[in-house]
Amino acid sequence: MRAPAVVMSVVTMIGLSHLCLGRAVEAQTSPSPASPWPTPSLREYSKVLKSSEASLIDPQKRYELVELIDLAQRTNPETRVAWEEARRAASAVGLVQSEYFPVLSIAALGGYKSVASPAPQTVAPDGFFRVDMQQAVASLNLRWLLLDFGRRSSTVDAAKERLLAANLGFNRAHQEIIFRVQRAYYTLTSLSGKIAVAQSAVDSARAVRESAEGQLRQGLATIPDVAQARQQEALAAFDLEDVMAHERDAQVALAESVGVLPTTPIRVADFSALPEPSVLESTVEEVITRAIEDRPDLIAKVAALREKEANVRRARAAYFPTLSLVSDVGVLAGRARITGGVKDTGWFSASEPSYGVGLAIEWNIFEGGATRRRVELAEAERRAAEDQVVAARDRAISEIWKAYTDVRLAVRRLDVAAALLEASEQAYEATLKSYRNGLDTLINLLAARRELSRARFVDLDTKLQLFNASAALAFRAGQSPPGRRPDR
Repeated sequence: MRAPAVVMSVVTMIGLSHLCLGRAVEAQTSPSPASPWPTPSLREYSKVLKSSEASLIDPQKRYELVELIDLAQRTNPETRVAWEEARRAASAVGLVQSEYFPVLSIAALGGYKSVASPAPQTVAPDGFFRVDMQQAVASLNLRWLLLDFGRRSSTVDAAKERLLAANLGFNRAHQEIIFRVQRAYYTLTSLSGKIAVAQSAVDSARAVRESAEGQLRQGLATIPDVAQARQQEALAAFDLEDVMAHERDAQVALAESVGVLPTTPIRVADFSALPEPSVLESTVEEVITRAIEDRPDLIAKVAALREKEANVRRARAAYFPTLSLVSDVGVLAGRARITGGVKDTGWFSASEPSYGVGLAIEWNIFEGGATRRRVELAEAERRAAEDQVVAARDRAISEIWKAYTDVRLAVRRLDVAAALLEASEQAYEATLKSYRNGLDTLINLLAARRELSRARFVDLDTKLQLFNASAALAFRAGQSPPGRRPDR
């Protein structure tokens, strides 16, 4: 009856352990779907989220575009992520190249063992011999792969292509950051210009309202005229507040593109001080040709294709055997004792070396078609990579064509916008002078003021479109403005 009691005790202990484990799991989760999980202290986790780096932005300085690009290349976390990816790919190349070297390992085993072996009672009265052993076995093993029909070389080729793609991705990450900084910078500095235009509109609307009130006192205007002038002044003030409301969003976008906290204020140069982009001197065909030759992400697609081709070669090499040189040197040291016979042998010692060398061949004769399936998978990945190269090339050509067209259209619109602004200024000044002399109506004056404000905004938007289109064309073509080259 003792064995069943022991079994019952073991079963009871297992049941209790399962119950305790279940309760422990329940304590680590929410008690029900309707109740939030009681959060423990996560102070050690939240410390990681707190920025410990001092801001590199000088709040008193007006930054030029090149300066912000330099800051972004040094501080944006995305450049560091891409850099670590490239370093990881470089380490992977060294890892696969190590397969060309032999593997040398040492092993040691020590301990005590007692083994019983049956024997006739005429020799062993107890019916068995017992061998007690105390021993230590040490060995030095060598294995060197001599022939693998291209397995290692294909793996090295694939790793080198991954490294090339990672380095190109690192360069493209810099170009993407530069492009985002450019767009955010142009948006913010143009908003500063729009605020100035909106403020000028408020001032001119106030001047019109004051003129209307003066005309009313002289009996040359009506109360509805003054009310309309006040309405236009209020609308101009509302437009000013609307433009200023977008300035904070532009500040946040610029800070994020640089890689600093969104709460960091950045002052930028005046929009009017920005140099106009260079005139297009190349044809769109020349830009496309240079982009295909130099754009990092396109070349990275080709590198990915080369990697897939190397994987195909490695998969096909699995059809062939491998030949390795194997060797080992070891020593057995210890003592043993044999009991159970007519006479106990007592402890006796032994210490003998062992060694060997030879060639090992391994060849999978049958594996259920696994090698063929691996080849098919590798071929499918290679074909997909080929299609991705074609798709990326066509998409890049389309993007460059559109960006090139946008630049050409923006350049043509720039002259038209300048002419519109000049005409609107002259029309407003003439209408204002005529109104003050009683030769024109308030309706015409308000219309002239609205057209002047519109012309100023059109002029700013046209210049902004030109800057953005030029930046987009440079990015689509794989070009970057001169700036700090990051240390590798």
